[in-house]
Amino acid sequence: MARHEIVIHENTGATREAAPYLGSYIAKETLQIPAFAAAIGNKCGLPAIQVIAILTGSFEAIQALERESLVRAWTDIGVVCAVITGSFPTADAAFDPARNALELALRLDEAIRLDLTDAVPMIVTDEDVTRLRVDNVMDLEVERPMNLIHGQHTFRVAGFNMVLGDEGAAAYLQNAQGTTFPLVIDEVVSKQLFKAHTAELLPGGDYKLIVKSRAGDAAGPLQTSFRKVKYLRVEDPAPVVPAPTIDAAGTQGCEPGTIEAPGGVVEVRGSNLETATAIDLLVGDDGAPVEDMELWQSLTATYDAESGVLTTNGVIEDSALRNAGLVRVTTAGGSATYPVLYTVH
Repeated sequence: MARHEIVIHENTGATREAAPYLGSYIAKETLQIPAFAAAIGNKCGLPAIQVIAILTGSFEAIQALERESLVRAWTDIGVVCAVITGSFPTADAAFDPARNALELALRLDEAIRLDLTDAVPMIVTDEDVTRLRVDNVMDLEVERPMNLIHGQHTFRVAGFNMVLGDEGAAAYLQNAQGTTFPLVIDEVVSKQLFKAHTAELLPGGDYKLIVKSRAGDAAGPLQTSFRKVKYLRVEDPAPVVPAPTIDAAGTQGCEPGTIEAPGGVVEVRGSNLETATAIDLLVGDDGAPVEDMELWQSLTATYDAESGVLTTNGVIEDSALRNAGLVRVTTAGGSATYPVLYTVH
């Protein structure tokens, strides 16, 4: 059984002399009707929608009885009765609709309540309580207003005991229709803070950022906490990839601008060559534009980040006599050329 926890606080009410301190139970899970009905349906073999119909129909019948006169309806798990919520400043104070309400409540049967007789709650503080809480969401690029997400920009989520390593833990966005959208966790700073972004660009609108976690208590329930957020569909422009430049090109071991064949390994030095995968050898008349030159050979190449050199993986095999030409490198940002002379040795 998951551990039960209480927080002790000073009693400032009318009973403070008899009980100077009171304890508040730490509720870690709220089971919504659909999930509750699904759990009952698994036990009794009914579809969840039929369970909901039975429950709502029963309570509607009890409500009709309560409107005639206050009664107590006994069930297998407890009694349904009318209760007045809120507080009264004095014992003879009148019912105040602003602070009081007459509602139906289910009081559990004594046998069920006695199941917790041997459960001793632990006295905890805010530092060691195992309750999950999501406090706020902040876009890292545009910090204000809070709880506003700009497209696929990275945002940080602040809260309490958001342990994403727990079994069943998850973090996602959910729209009003209940459709969920996964988050990419960029960094877990601590159990009070993590950074994330949406896996895809979503339609703008109102969402809930939901976090599920056991708050670090492996035997505890899978808790759910959320924060309402507004999502702006921000379409960022494609990143600009810089064009490559070539400072020197030629056969390894030779003067720049010289290509020796056959057997030569070609290397290119320059900038923004990281995405290049090949070195093209073009031939043509000296001074001719690149579009008028003929592709002689294209050799696969590998870029070495440490030296900043792009080197062919193989050697030039064709030994036919060539004259002037160009070395061409193509990257994601465009292409660059360097004039060379071909020689046979």
